[in-house]
Amino acid sequence: MHGRGRLARLLLVAGFGLLLAAWVGSNAPGFGPDEPANFVKEVGAGTGQWSGTPGRLAHPAFGAQPGAPERIDWINRNSRVFRLPAGLDPGPAGFPCNLFRNWLSVSCLDRPHPRPPATRALSYVGTYEPYVYAGRAVTAALVAGLLAVAIAAAWNGPAGPLSVAGVLLAASPMVLFMGSVLGTNGIEIAAATALFTLVLRMGREAGPPRWAWPAVGVVGALLALARPTGPAWVLLAPLVGLVLAQRRTRGGGSPPAVAGEAVRAGVRRHPRHEPSRRDAPGASQGTTRWRGANRWRQAWPVLWLGLAAGGVAATALWERAVQPHPGIRRALVVEGLHRLPHDADAWVRQWVGVFGWASLPMPTYAYRIWWLAVVALALVALAADPWRARLGFVAVLVGAAVVAVGLDVVVLRQTRFPVYGRYLLPLAVLLPLAAGEIVTRRAARLPAAVRRPLQVAVPLLVAAVHLVGLWANARRYAVGAGGPGWFLGRSQWNPPGGWSPWFALAVAGAACLVGFALTGLRAAPATPGPRTVDGTADGTADGDLTAAVEVCDGHIKSGRGPAAWCGRC
Repeated sequence: MHGRGRLARLLLVAGFGLLLAAWVGSNAPGFGPDEPANFVKEVGAGTGQWSGTPGRLAHPAFGAQPGAPERIDWINRNSRVFRLPAGLDPGPAGFPCNLFRNWLSVSCLDRPHPRPPATRALSYVGTYEPYVYAGRAVTAALVAGLLAVAIAAAWNGPAGPLSVAGVLLAASPMVLFMGSVLGTNGIEIAAATALFTLVLRMGREAGPPRWAWPAVGVVGALLALARPTGPAWVLLAPLVGLVLAQRRTRGGGSPPAVAGEAVRAGVRRHPRHEPSRRDAPGASQGTTRWRGANRWRQAWPVLWLGLAAGGVAATALWERAVQPHPGIRRALVVEGLHRLPHDADAWVRQWVGVFGWASLPMPTYAYRIWWLAVVALALVALAADPWRARLGFVAVLVGAAVVAVGLDVVVLRQTRFPVYGRYLLPLAVLLPLAAGEIVTRRAARLPAAVRRPLQVAVPLLVAAVHLVGLWANARRYAVGAGGPGWFLGRSQWNPPGGWSPWFALAVAGAACLVGFALTGLRAAPATPGPRTVDGTADGTADGDLTAAVEVCDGHIKSGRGPAAWCGRC
């Protein structure tokens, strides 16, 4: 059982890693959102020019759109000029050409371009936090690592593949696309997914594993440093964990070392294990050592939470010193509320996948498949007992909606720019993650007719939609969105190495997800099972320390000895 669970997790991590690699290689340069500006900012950050020098757009043009002068003013307030070494100016390279002309290929990228000399270039994201800017491959590696943390945190042995259904539906094609282009949005989304999954894992009855605290510290710091909204998600995460936390039974939630001490204390309560007087000095030394270890265990979470707090502080200082902030105008708040239904419709698609500069959608059926799976998971969560979990789930959804609307109308819309779904995607992942966590906790009580189809169908549908998204994205670059559906052999533009290696990676990634789904067919039914002393059922899932003590005591009193079941006694 342990080997099968480990294989399932490895397949899932490998699947996401391969799909990310396919996105990195097949994306045309410059076609990530604001990618040329992010490239200039990245070169500046990498050469020690963290804040650059103030600059203004040479020829701003937003037509006759309402608020165009305010948009230009906001861009100029965020613009900075950076020195670029020779050959690194994206302007002369024509990136991106044929932008917003989805009916055309990007064969214009193959035109010969002169090598640009060392120069100075303007980036309209120049005031953004410079801490985690990296190239495409490094960004994708970070995103893959963060998704691996989310998978490890969500996994539950008795629930099996069902326990990561929420992570599967949080890691949409849009998440992988944003994780494969220049910029920090993908890192922010993946870090929020990992952090929310960690705090939900900590809310389980047995409490967090010891490795969860370092993960929270590192992931929280990375999330806080990624973008201006990162600290908001870090501060929101513990609230989400508290709202959905399970009630702890006596002894539940103790770290493994504390659990072991509690079990040993229970063992000594039996007359045969009462310490004699001559054991008193050793017992005193043991008590002293236990107290010292207990102090260290209490300081362990504080140490790592301090790392996340440091990330929040660093971003707050940068925001105060460098980043401009829009005022709050009541007229724009009212306008934003009136446009909310239209914006929400766009967000629903962008959360699943609208590529390029928010201009290249997938086929309509791909969105329907994805949201059908999300809604099915949410309905199963709402149908699960107890009522406290249902109320917590509804509270998280309502709270997330309130925060999203507040960010939209009070902050983002005040710049006169549209609010893209990718800005709110770190918040939107809460829907599948919270639903998946509730279903995981109640997996043992789900009918087999619900549990098994869900844990098999979700990864299969996710794999299919990821392939559809990759193909739609590649087709636009190769022959245009209106070109032939099967464009291999007729491509007008090709990525490095042609399309074959990148599609091979994509198919291999999807095959890993299919393999993961097949492990769900062989998974044993979820049962509460016996509890081990570290708070897990059969060593793989959350459990109750009280039950462990009672079982160990039972073994001892029956004369069979503790080694028959719980060797740590």
